[in-house]
Amino acid sequence: MTSFDPSGGAVARRPGGRLTKLAEWAAAAMFAAMFGAFMIQIVSRYVLNMPVSWSLEICSIAYVWVVFWTCNLLLREREHIVFDVLYVKLPPRVRRIVAIANTAALGGLFLLALPGTLDYIAFLTRRKTMILHVPMHIVYSVFAIFMIAVIIGAAIRLVRLSRRSWQESL
Repeated sequence: MTSFDPSGGAVARRPGGRLTKLAEWAAAAMFAAMFGAFMIQIVSRYVLNMPVSWSLEICSIAYVWVVFWTCNLLLREREHIVFDVLYVKLPPRVRRIVAIANTAALGGLFLLALPGTLDYIAFLTRRKTMILHVPMHIVYSVFAIFMIAVIIGAAIRLVRLSRRSWQESL
């Protein structure tokens, strides 16, 4: 099944249709909240000359969530910006070795950092944001979701790179 691509081509639909749609809607809602709060800040500051501080905090929290939510949950590795000038010049078998080493290092580092990150997020239960008093562990819990998604994504890519059809994963 394919979906419409604005550039004129067809893009293969990602696996997990309903979950992917739910994640996309959540990201859109976060972006809408960020944009709405930003517009409120502009109107209150420049039109009404009465700035509100809570809108800035909503923008900041929504931005953190949008960035880490979409980074690995919605964007595949090939959709990220990469500097691969040398990588694409390598023969496919060498690219496979580099991809395995790179993916294993990334997944391994995130796995090693996960316990400390979870511990720090748990520590943040004691702190709240300055204006809306949102618990900081809620604000930064998306980073734990991001880290777990990176670890799972790295494991999946390593499995794909170890199969006979590894060329598709490069």
